[in-house]
Amino acid sequence: MDAYEKGMRKLDEYVEQRRRELKHLRIDDLLSTDQVREVEVPGLGVVRYGRLTVEDALAVSRIEDETEQAIETVARMLRKADPQVTVEKVKMLPADVFAKLASALMKELTGNFR
Repeated sequence: MDAYEKGMRKLDEYVEQRRRELKHLRIDDLLSTDQVREVEVPGLGVVRYGRLTVEDALAVSRIEDETEQAIETVARMLRKADPQVTVEKVKMLPADVFAKLASALMKELTGNFR
């Protein structure tokens, strides 16, 4: 057996080993959006939130105004960790606090796939 065949055999063995190690996911395994997460927001502290579902994203996307979309997104994410959060309460936040919250949560939403 030449070096090429040995290399191909090792590659095949590796691929087969990885296939056995990988977990087969079912959609039910991916539906766990109720897990509460935390993110540190500079100047505010640790904020608890939950991940959005596709249903949440669709509802937010139907809002035409971008600022209202951001408010709804923040409210939905925070509400998953604290059912007392409402859109009205989020609208009453000081603008600088909302900006920090929105920035941190948007980074979590788009940049940190855990």
